[in-house]
Amino acid sequence: MHLRSLVLVFAIVALSTIAFGQPICGLPGNTGACSTNNPGVLLDGFQINYLANPTVSTVPGGNVVNISNAGELGSCPFGPSGCLTDVGDICVNVYVFQSDEELEECCTCLVTPDALVHLTASDLIGNPGNGVTPTNGVVIKLLATVPGTVKGGIPAGTNGTGGTAIGPFTGNQCNAAQGFGTANLAPGMRAWRTTIHQASAAPSYQITENELVPAALSAGELGTLNQLCRVIFGNGSGPGQCKSCPASSGALGGSAK
Repeated sequence: MHLRSLVLVFAIVALSTIAFGQPICGLPGNTGACSTNNPGVLLDGFQINYLANPTVSTVPGGNVVNISNAGELGSCPFGPSGCLTDVGDICVNVYVFQSDEELEECCTCLVTPDALVHLTASDLIGNPGNGVTPTNGVVIKLLATVPGTVKGGIPAGTNGTGGTAIGPFTGNQCNAAQGFGTANLAPGMRAWRTTIHQASAAPSYQITENELVPAALSAGELGTLNQLCRVIFGNGSGPGQCKSCPASSGALGGSAK
């Protein structure tokens, strides 16, 4: 019995070491080794979800993406207007894919610490790059990056080599049409979405709300997002560029201020 208890204690200690001893690169001040499978290893820097029926607009509160900034890059101690410069902002780059994998729209949103912004379905699919409004659902991908300090947002800010930069992070310029790398990824993004599902008795609908799901970001996927969005901005005259995030007067589809 004592031997079995001792083995159990060692197992718990080993599991605890695995659970809490893994470095999370890309976070300020972290000098641990990074995983090669997920550039930056920012567990919240890349998130994904979907809208099932993005063209349905008759259900209040449906088809909305709400986004906030947890302040992991810092925050002004005196509130949003209390510092001479922005502190701790992040850029949330938005990519909207049709069900056939085609990038429909992309854009970027500056999200300050503790703020709440939102994108409605009309913001996300109202300006399709190919001129065709998607009807079979869309995939929403969000990529958080460090804002740049140069007007126009290019180049983006960096988190330092392996996430060692300690700030202050004072950039407030975003631009989705550039080639992001590991060093540009930012922590602190939180996002939720409501989507509308067809109920069993048509034409009734029901709404569900879920957090966007963090995902491992491969180098190939990051390159795809970079390239496709740059084509939309660089080769087009406006189509394919979704609206940037307005401030929200409330989650679940609050009207823009």
